[in-house]
Amino acid sequence: MNKIQVKLLFILGFWIASYNGQAQEYLKMIDAKTFTVEEIKASADAYFENRDKGRGTGYKPYKRWEYNAQRLINEDGYLPNIEERLGELERWNANLNETAQNRTVLPDSWEDLGPTSWNATSSWSPGVGRITGLAFEEGNSDHFIIGANTGGVWRTTDGAQTWAHLTDYFSHLSVYSVAIDPNNPSIYFFGSYGGNIFKSTDSGATWSLLGRAGNSTVNKILIHPTNSDIIFATSEFSGIYRSVDGGATWTKPVSDDRGYDVEFKPDNLSVVYASGSGFHKSTDGGATFTTIGGFSNGPKMIGVTPADNNLVYVLEAENSKFGALYTSENAGDNFMKLNHGNLNFFGYSTVGLDNNGQAPRDMAIAVNPTNANEVHIAGILTWRSMNRGVNFTITSDWIPANAASANIGYCHADTDDLMFNGTTLYAVTDGGIFKAENTETISADYFEDLTTGLSIRQFYKIGVAQSENLIVTGGSQDNGTSFFKESTGWRDWLGADGMETFVSKFNNNFFYGTTQFGGLYRSVNGGNSVSGLNPPGNGTGNWVTPLEEDPSQASTLYVGYKRVYKSTNNGSSWTPVSQNFGYNLDNLKIAPSNNQIMYASISYRLYKTEDGGDTNWEQISNPGGTINYIAIHPTNPNKIAVALTSSNRVKVSNDGGETWISYRKNLPNFSALCLVWDNNGKDGLYLGMDYGVYYIDNTFSEWQPYNNMLPNVIINELEINDVTRTLYAGTYGRGLWASPLVERTVGVNEVTFNDKVEIYPNPASSEVIISSPKNIEGTIKVFDITGKLLIYEKNAVLENSYTINISSLPNGVYFIRLNTPEGMATKKLIKN
Repeated sequence: MNKIQVKLLFILGFWIASYNGQAQEYLKMIDAKTFTVEEIKASADAYFENRDKGRGTGYKPYKRWEYNAQRLINEDGYLPNIEERLGELERWNANLNETAQNRTVLPDSWEDLGPTSWNATSSWSPGVGRITGLAFEEGNSDHFIIGANTGGVWRTTDGAQTWAHLTDYFSHLSVYSVAIDPNNPSIYFFGSYGGNIFKSTDSGATWSLLGRAGNSTVNKILIHPTNSDIIFATSEFSGIYRSVDGGATWTKPVSDDRGYDVEFKPDNLSVVYASGSGFHKSTDGGATFTTIGGFSNGPKMIGVTPADNNLVYVLEAENSKFGALYTSENAGDNFMKLNHGNLNFFGYSTVGLDNNGQAPRDMAIAVNPTNANEVHIAGILTWRSMNRGVNFTITSDWIPANAASANIGYCHADTDDLMFNGTTLYAVTDGGIFKAENTETISADYFEDLTTGLSIRQFYKIGVAQSENLIVTGGSQDNGTSFFKESTGWRDWLGADGMETFVSKFNNNFFYGTTQFGGLYRSVNGGNSVSGLNPPGNGTGNWVTPLEEDPSQASTLYVGYKRVYKSTNNGSSWTPVSQNFGYNLDNLKIAPSNNQIMYASISYRLYKTEDGGDTNWEQISNPGGTINYIAIHPTNPNKIAVALTSSNRVKVSNDGGETWISYRKNLPNFSALCLVWDNNGKDGLYLGMDYGVYYIDNTFSEWQPYNNMLPNVIINELEINDVTRTLYAGTYGRGLWASPLVERTVGVNEVTFNDKVEIYPNPASSEVIISSPKNIEGTIKVFDITGKLLIYEKNAVLENSYTINISSLPNGVYFIRLNTPEGMATKKLIKN
């Protein structure tokens, strides 16, 4: 069935669903991958038009998706699929390998700056980053893997004392579920969107696409405890799937178009429970299922326990809120609905008396394996019952101070999953992993955060102080706004979703930050305390609202809503300095060399003022495509670069936007997201894409890769500290990174390192030795000629030489790439 046929069938289903009053069809359209971003936006706008858009309504997650989708969209209006991205990544790697010996050596050497822990100063919901999946090795509680939304898969083998990233050089693909083969702890799986499941047979060093379980987000992967060929997967808007060949092919044994949970009966693996809109039971190992009645049609999660093999809990949502909890005493043949009145256990209220909720995204249940009466459920907060779900007690709050005063645990808001490993409870949340070893006694120490060491922050924007002493502030998804100083490390100073933020160039103790939809905040004491600022106009902006500081006038700020507003008193009051544009601004930039010249954009429309907004801003020529970012040259206010969603990727104007020059050149077919000019005397321009950083200046006719030691991750913003000559990258999933900048001449050390790296023997049959001019630690990657990564060894210590085993590779031509803080080297290898 082609894309048009799929779309026609979906439109018919959408019309029927709309007629019957069913809601949130835009979510199914997102998963279908057959609709343009504009078609999905139209559906979502219609759904939310006359509905509450507050916390727990689903509006915030949608606007987050919309912001990212509009920036990653391709020229045809669709989001690129996994196969397209992986294919382009391999093609680009192949190109880098083939051209390595002819490229100028640049000083790129990226360092991970975190954050890898949280430290709440004046924030109200701190965490490291969003976790979406957790899986343990059978019988080994020290070995488990996690999935970070856009930060990849990570592993610990010492109970979360240390962490290792596993997908940095594969892809930043969204991770929603993970699994470890119960019969082989070196085999890992992760589920992504589009039904795609990936597999690693070498403990996460390399990955390959295994198969597709439906066409929606893979919520769960369940492997048979004694037969690894039998695997179940739930695909959210597609259904429940089963494989009997290790995941190569999948069948759909359940007539349910939703898929949320699947569990084995603890004492009989022939009995399988599965849930979507309905609850289903199989007695033949999952080959066929019977639908059990007595439920509403909301999303469902399942709880079982070996403490009572016949006991089954079913947790059900009603729209986004708590719907009901059901119990069965006879292995799921029939259920009793428990009476909880009008209580809502999925909201923000610690007594269950609000109307919020984010189910099924935040909806979980777990039962103690040694006490069938102890059941835990979660939505935004976490709850516990000691009497089989008859009554529930709150176990955590999402604000640390409130949790401490109530003598309950702190657990980051929004729980994606709950699970027991032994008698220890684990909560998978938007701020990290939290565990409760003693689930019987509720106290302020109920939960312990295990996330320290994970660098998975999803930064939207960053701001870098122009000072010798490093100060960086960054706004991130779900985990607020944090600042980093070398003397103190990371501190969290603003909650909610952190957006645009910066450190004042006139006073480094002044921090400014925004939250979603343009909430404005300021700290005047280096982040130790924070106060809200009154927004101008109606105070409602885009998901990420532009906020800028005047480059030459102290205490002066600009913010972009439907108008541009100016403040001359650090944001205490505002005056409009533009006409009403009709729509909220996407971007706003002020020329560093002339504060009267500013540029603003809405979608593909670009506006300019040359008098600081004293007269109406002029709409200038369209560069072609939706504008993701505007960068103004540091010394020439009429030299601007824009990152675009169109196939041109980047365009540059030398006359203030009157005419445009395409800078597409040799760029890979990834999304262009951000730009920054460098005042290095040769018009240096850095580009951040959803796969890496690229550089060009007047001495190059093509873009140069600038990715040494940098993972494959979305680059949302690039900023330069001119004092220390350092480039910073705010990534969406792997935190903050820093690298030296390109200077006027290439460093001798880098050239020497590149030239002196050798491999031998070559040709080789079983082993190859890398000879390095220095004792250094780095990463080693082996690619085939198509650019596919076949061997990856991280933290390899090269004590002058390092041996790689290549015996498993077929005969042929390969490339060995060595990345170190001293530079990068690529060598061709023949295997015979």
